Amino acid sequence: MAMLFNYHTHSEFCDAKVSAATLVEEAYRKGYRYLGFSSHAPLPFPSTWLMSWDELHPYAATIRALQRDWSDRGLKIFLGLEIDYIQGIVKPGDQAYQAINPDFRLGSVHFLQGLSEDEFTVDEPADLFERHMSQAPRGDASIIWKQYYQNMMGLVEAGGFDILCHFDLVKKNNSGGRWFDEESPAYLDAAFSVVDRAAELDIVAEINTGGLARGSTNSPYPSPSILRRMREVGLRLTIGDDAHSPEHLGNYRKAAVEAARAAGYTSFWYLDDVLSWKEIGLDESIK
Repeated sequence: MAMLFNYHTHSEFCDAKVSAATLVEEAYRKGYRYLGFSSHAPLPFPSTWLMSWDELHPYAATIRALQRDWSDRGLKIFLGLEIDYIQGIVKPGDQAYQAINPDFRLGSVHFLQGLSEDEFTVDEPADLFERHMSQAPRGDASIIWKQYYQNMMGLVEAGGFDILCHFDLVKKNNSGGRWFDEESPAYLDAAFSVVDRAAELDIVAEINTGGLARGSTNSPYPSPSILRRMREVGLRLTIGDDAHSPEHLGNYRKAAVEAARAAGYTSFWYLDDVLSWKEIGLDESIK
C-alpha cells in the first residue's frame, strides 16, 4: 500500500486561493497519510504573498482544529511554516515563530538583496523578473544565482528548519537558459557547495514539484545535475508538492519519483506520527 506524504502546502493564509479545509478533503480523497501545512511565515516587513503577523495565530488555530477533526480518519495533519532566510534579517530558527509551536519548519530562500529598490524575488512573475534583471549591474545575470546560493549556504549554516525547500528555485525564470547557464562549472560549483554542506549537516531536502504544477519548469526542483550530486553525497530526500490548489496534491508525484530514480535514489524520507524521520522505497510513495 502506498504511503502518501507532503509537508509543503499553502492555503488562503498566504499565496493560495483555497481553504485549508478543501486541501485536507482532497488529500484524504487521494489517500494521503500525512499532510503538512506550511504557509509563508510573516517577516519583519510586509509582502503581499506572506502571512501577516496578525494572521499567524488564526492560521495556527485553523490547522490545529483540522488536526483534531481528522485525527481518527487516517490522515495526520501537521502545522508548519515556510520561513525565509535573509542574511542579517530573518532565519527559520528565529524565536518569534515559536509563538505557535509549529510541528515543523521549512527553510527557503526567495529574496534577493541590494539589487533593486523594490522587492525582488527569484520566483516572481516573469515580467517583473525581466524588469529587475534589466537593472542588474553591467547586465551580469550571474549576480542573481551567486547571491541566491550564498543565501542558501547561509540558510544551511543557520539551520533551525526540518526540510530544505526547492533547492534551485533560482531557475524558475530561466527557461531555456535565458539568463544564465545552469550547467556551467561556476553555477554548479556554487550549487554543489551547498549540497555538500547540507549533507555534512544531515539535512533533509525536498524534491519539489511546484514548478511543474504551475507550468514554470519542465522538471522538479532540483534539476538532474544537482539531484545526482545530492545522491552522490548521501543527502536525504522527501517529496514536496508545494501545493497551492487541490490539483497540485500528488498529480506530479510520479515525475518526482522518476527524477529521483534517474539520479540513483532508491528511497525517500517522511515524518511519521511523532515527527520522526522514516525511510520508504520510491515505489511505495506513489499510488
